[in-house]
Amino acid sequence: ALSLELDTKTYWKDCDGKDYDDEFIKKEIEEYVAQGGRVYVGTDSMLLAHKCNFAAVIAFHSRDLNIARYYYKRFKTGSLEYKELQVKILEEVALAIQTAQFVLKLCPDADVELHIDIGTKKRNATARFFKKIQGWVTGTGFDLKVKPNSWASSLADGHTKGKK
Repeated sequence: ALSLELDTKTYWKDCDGKDYDDEFIKKEIEEYVAQGGRVYVGTDSMLLAHKCNFAAVIAFHSRDLNIARYYYKRFKTGSLEYKELQVKILEEVALAIQTAQFVLKLCPDADVELHIDIGTKKRNATARFFKKIQGWVTGTGFDLKVKPNSWASSLADGHTKGKK
C-alpha cells in the first residue's frame, strides 16, 4: 500500500536540476538504445527524522560511445513505515522496477540493468534481503547489480539528501 508512483506530472531533472518531460526522455533513450547503449536504472533512499526521500535515476553510460549522463526524479514521503529497513529497501526495489518498466514503455528495445543499493556481505544490514530482491528483480526480467557494482544507485544517493 506504500508504493510510490512514478508521477508523470513531475519532471525528470539532469544533474544541474534542469527539468525535462517524458517526451524528451523518450527521445534520449531511443537515440542511446539505437547506438547500442544499455540503460541503467538506480534508486536509493535516505531516512530523515520525519520523512524519507527516494530518488530514481535513468543513466546512460558507454565508454565506446563516450556517453555519461543521467536524469532523476526525487520523491519525499512523510511515511514512518520506512523506519523499518526492509520496508524502505523493498520500496527502493519497487521504484527501480517501476522506473525500468517506464523505460521499456518508452523504448521496448531497451536493454535495462537495475542497480540496487544493497550489499551481499554479512556486515551489510541489507545483505539478508539479497535473495528476496534478486528473485524479484530477475523474475521481472531485468539484470541486477548490487554493491559494489551498483553505481547508478550511487547517482540516486546524491539526490536523496535534499539538495537539488
